[in-house]
Amino acid sequence: MPRRAINSPDYDVPITGFSQLIVGKAGYTPLFVSGLTARNEDGTIVGEGDLEAQTRQVCENMKNVLASAGATLDDVVQIRTFVRDISQWNILESVWAGYFGDLWPASTLVQISRLYDERQLIEMEAVALVAEEPPTG
Repeated sequence: MPRRAINSPDYDVPITGFSQLIVGKAGYTPLFVSGLTARNEDGTIVGEGDLEAQTRQVCENMKNVLASAGATLDDVVQIRTFVRDISQWNILESVWAGYFGDLWPASTLVQISRLYDERQLIEMEAVALVAEEPPTG
């Protein structure tokens, strides 16, 4: 389900791609993606100390998790992101543009003091909408 955004003229966020509100459609099944971190298929943390590498790994993990339910990143309507250093926002913005294009899901970005493993710099969770009942597994 490609995203469709509504942005109020009464509230401006000067970030390219930022969506204030994403419209969902009736009849779509919501998928709730747990917090994903920069672990690869064997559980190893990728990009230790490198927010860009970790953000890319998280986005790849999200693509793979969504694919297991017949969804893509285009189906994502909301993300919540937790980072250790919000001053590196420009890195996230660049990576997200490559994964989400010019229209991002509705999003929240929060700085936290640490994640489960102190080597992790980012964690993202998501909500996606798919047209069909996803497979179980």
